[in-house]
Amino acid sequence: FASMRQQDAFEFLQHLNKQIDIAERSVEGGALNPTSVFDFTTEERLQCTKCSRVRYTTQKSSLLSLPVAKRPLAAVEGAPQEFEPVQLAESFGMMTANETVDGYMCPACEQPTTAVKSTRFATFPKVLAVQVRRFEFVNWVPQKLEIPVQVPQGLIELGAYRGQGLQPGEEALPETDDQLPADAQPEPVDESVVAQLESMGFPRVRCVKAVKKTGNTGAEPAMNWIFEHMDDPDIDAPDSEPQGTTAAADPAAVEQLMAMGFPQARVERELLQADGDANRALDRLLNLPSDDVTMDNVAAATDSKDDSATLSQYELTGFVSHKGSSVHCGHYVATVRHGLGADSAWFFFNDARVVAQPEPQSEQAYVYFFTRND
Repeated sequence: FASMRQQDAFEFLQHLNKQIDIAERSVEGGALNPTSVFDFTTEERLQCTKCSRVRYTTQKSSLLSLPVAKRPLAAVEGAPQEFEPVQLAESFGMMTANETVDGYMCPACEQPTTAVKSTRFATFPKVLAVQVRRFEFVNWVPQKLEIPVQVPQGLIELGAYRGQGLQPGEEALPETDDQLPADAQPEPVDESVVAQLESMGFPRVRCVKAVKKTGNTGAEPAMNWIFEHMDDPDIDAPDSEPQGTTAAADPAAVEQLMAMGFPQARVERELLQADGDANRALDRLLNLPSDDVTMDNVAAATDSKDDSATLSQYELTGFVSHKGSSVHCGHYVATVRHGLGADSAWFFFNDARVVAQPEPQSEQAYVYFFTRND
């Protein structure tokens, strides 16, 4: 981000949040970390279609990337391509929709089957930051899609996208010896970057490997890695997941990560799983659930007065828009809401210029910010 090249606002937000998170963890254990308002937990549900057993897992997140349906309108000669407007609720529905997983090795059936996977919210953040993927790749080049996304200006209820955990009558998939232990979870990957690479036509295995190899640093480094390793014979072979080791972690790396506020036992564990690479271990520490993030305590939070597990109404309070026809050039501007409810007012920020904007133009925004109505 130090170059003069056009940078992606969503990737910069990810970078900024990560750097603040790292710095704040060394101050009172991160208790004053301002980026915690973006934190939430997702619930992934996986069901084997043969035996109908299910597995629920949780994942820490701080930013959300939503797909956008592409429905072109009739072309007009000499005019830019226009698209049918999309409701925000449709994008949330696409994110939480069932996805088919072919060749799933079911531990109950003990044979390859087909599974159905879905992702929902387990908890809700105080501030929900949402990227809408309003772009596509044409001949490996990203191109903007001017698809209007219609966002309600009043209350937005997201409770329909809340996960429910294991339900009465559901039977959990068995835990087997060949599954990874709890302290050897798979390497975290940025699914928004994986989705960008998949939209270019690369196989998912290759996309996931590229994101891992480049340390979750964004789409461009991952894409460069793919091109550099295109002729590798094992480029589409899945990485073997870490199985744990008894080797000792590097004391200097342990001290470095503990200074950020992480407990020693977890630092040593993640360093071992990352083959001693401190940067990869840091990604695991920041992105994988800590030992106390489980389906059980998510359910407990729902039964308590924890607002993140019970409140799901939001209002749009800001958005970032990209001005320009290409993703490689242009200008970012921001529109921010001061206050909530009837007494609120919108303001438009364009570098040093700030003006009131009674009617915010949010249909072509790239990143939206929603504040929970507590």
